[in-house]
Amino acid sequence: MELGSPVGLYLLKYLSPETTHLYVCLIIIFFSLLLMKGYTNENINNNQSKIFTGIISGALNGLTTLGGMPVALFLLVTSIQPAVIRGSLAALFFLTDVYAFILSFFGGIVDMITVYRTVPLIIILPIGAYIGNKFFIKSKEQLYRKVVFYFLIVISIFGILRIFGNI
Repeated sequence: MELGSPVGLYLLKYLSPETTHLYVCLIIIFFSLLLMKGYTNENINNNQSKIFTGIISGALNGLTTLGGMPVALFLLVTSIQPAVIRGSLAALFFLTDVYAFILSFFGGIVDMITVYRTVPLIIILPIGAYIGNKFFIKSKEQLYRKVVFYFLIVISIFGILRIFGNI
């Protein structure tokens, strides 16, 4: 993770916003389709795969703040329980986002205006986490997954159409 984030941040600083947005949309569609298909492979639960996943996750986190996608895919592919995945990703998002924010601040990507805009969101975040926690417990896993994956794919398709509409 630590190795990939600076690479992703470098790309973020020098790639055009349209290119970055297109990559984000394609990455989301790719991972969503893999997860929807229920692809599993417990043989990849080894140190080499974990290191590779960490590097890819770091690069994506630096470039797109979607570092959790490869980790989520890895955990789902290796048949980890959903509650463990959810807890692992919550911790991962917190740590990687703090790390990427610090690198972005010192890299000149984030300024004080961004910091000021973020503070109200941090205050509201626990409310969303509470609501999400209640929804996660009451929802049926298959329905929840299906709705989330379709939602991500539809949003990504609209994002791609918006990119090509502006060209």
